[in-house]
Amino acid sequence: MIDIRRALAGLVAAAIVAACAPGGAQAAFVNDDFSDLDDTANPAWTHLNGLVNSTGQTWDASTGQYRLVAPNNGFALPPGGKLGFVGSYTGPLSTDVRVSADFVQNSTGAAYGIGARLNGASGVGAINNFNSLVGYAYAYEPFAAGGLGEMVLYKIQGASLNDIGSQQVTLDVANKDYRFVLEVVGNQLHGQVFEIGGGMVAERFATDSAYASGYSGVFGYSAEARVVPTDFTIDNFRTGIPEPAAGLLMAASTGALALARRRRN
Repeated sequence: MIDIRRALAGLVAAAIVAACAPGGAQAAFVNDDFSDLDDTANPAWTHLNGLVNSTGQTWDASTGQYRLVAPNNGFALPPGGKLGFVGSYTGPLSTDVRVSADFVQNSTGAAYGIGARLNGASGVGAINNFNSLVGYAYAYEPFAAGGLGEMVLYKIQGASLNDIGSQQVTLDVANKDYRFVLEVVGNQLHGQVFEIGGGMVAERFATDSAYASGYSGVFGYSAEARVVPTDFTIDNFRTGIPEPAAGLLMAASTGALALARRRRN
């Protein structure tokens, strides 16, 4: 006689493995509301400070939110002058993934947002090396479009952020909070922005196949020419399985329940 509960658990577990580990990389769920006032566990974050050789960055979760700050004191790149950069990422290594974070309080910088498939140009060990970060990002550029602002899908190639899909939108970051969402499935990228307590205010799609896997996180950069430093705060960071993969879990669960009903009958 088949143990129905065991069969149900086995089918759901198999679906989780299939959905979470395409190509051997996993996209397990990560949720961090920073209520533990720490970024060293549950989950552990890894700080990024080496991209442009800037120094003096800070990472602070002591308020129940996660604030990242970087001065503009890195290498000089005309006409922007000295650059600043700060980031942070968390595991696990993933392929298809959905990343979201709430950007709260008043954020400043030339660009700040969320990243997926973040890695080093020559492998995981190089992720924090000078000019070595690669991956995808969805970020806000408040000074773009003549100062009106843009949301941009990026392909990160070291210190170069290559626009692969942008949309003019002005975010009222001084008075409102926003949720940034980046979903990467295969070679398809999908970015969205939602006003917290409101509706969607931006959406963009792009196609790119340069990077197959990596970590998820947040980042920001600026330059002397913009006067302001990189200074942004996030809350409610989440990663998970994109909807098509999540559907496998539902299908497996439904199938197992149907099997259980047939066995009872």
